[in-house]
This record gives sequence, structure tokens and C-alpha cells, in this order.
Amino acid sequence: MPSIRHALGATALACAALTLTACQPDDTGAAGSTGGTPASASPTTSASPTAKGGCPTLAPGHKYVLVESVSGAMNTLTTKDATQSCNPDEGAFYDATGKERTYTVASDDTPITVLHVKKKGPSRLTAAGGGLAHIRVCVNGTAQETSTTPADTSDCYGENFFDVAVNSDGKFTEMTELYGS
Repeated sequence: MPSIRHALGATALACAALTLTACQPDDTGAAGSTGGTPASASPTTSASPTAKGGCPTLAPGHKYVLVESVSGAMNTLTTKDATQSCNPDEGAFYDATGKERTYTVASDDTPITVLHVKKKGPSRLTAAGGGLAHIRVCVNGTAQETSTTPADTSDCYGENFFDVAVNSDGKFTEMTELYGS
């Protein structure tokens, strides 16, 4: 019997497929890494379904990261690069593999797609329009940097892995939270 993760993953992939514009799988290796193709400042569609057991494939200029914290008036994200493993029966698995790095978002209008437990399907927000606030609650467990009071994390998916586009200035121009098995 398929698990709820399979149903959620299929829903996310279907939503991504509906919003695809002109994505092609990246055949050049690790996208977004040194020597990779930089992402444009305009939003593009990130992960797209492939024949690889339904696991997403990175678009050119994108990479996987684990967000470890959000700080500094919600404009600094501490991350580690991540890799994806794909199991045709279970879907995608992500592992943090890189050194800690800090990033900021390119603008308040940077699109951020987040997953919800309480709501059905993903939500497309902006950095200033709730995207970074949702990530902060889910990653840090607090609504404010100086708060020690735990925030309500019951709407958080919990994996904190994202497909991100990084521009030539080293800023995130797009973030999409990923389902993982």
C-alpha cells in the first residue's frame, strides 16, 4: 500500500509539472557549483519530474541545500550543500554533504515555495511575504531570532531541504522546499 509520502510526493510533482516552463535536466554535473551555470535573477522552475523514479532533476543553475538556520532580521540563511539519492520505489532522499555557508535572498520578492502539513499542497510565497518566516519557524523552531519560546511547528514538513537558484552575486533567487522519503 503506498504511503502518505508517496501521495504527497506525487501531488508536489504534479504541481511542479503544471508550472514548468522550459526546464531541461542538467547534463553538466553539479548545477550551481563553481563552474556551473549561474541562475538568472528572474524566477525559473526548479525541480522537475523525470524518468528516474519520479525524483526531481535540478534545472540549470540550481542546487540542493539543507537550511540549518535563518538569522539576522530573517535575511541570512545558514546552509549546507546537499546531494540527492533516488530509489525508484521510495523516491528522493537528501543528505547534507557540504561545508556550512551563509546566503541571503536576492530581494524581498524572491519566490519561495514551502510545504505544509496542515494545508493541502505547497504554497508559493515571497521572501518578505511569509516564505522566510515559515522557514525560520520550521528550521529554528522560533518565530523571532531573540525568542526562546518555541513556535508552533505543526505546519512544518520537517526535512528542510531546498532546491535553490543562486545568482552570480551568490544570492538565492528562488527556493523550493523538497519532499524527501
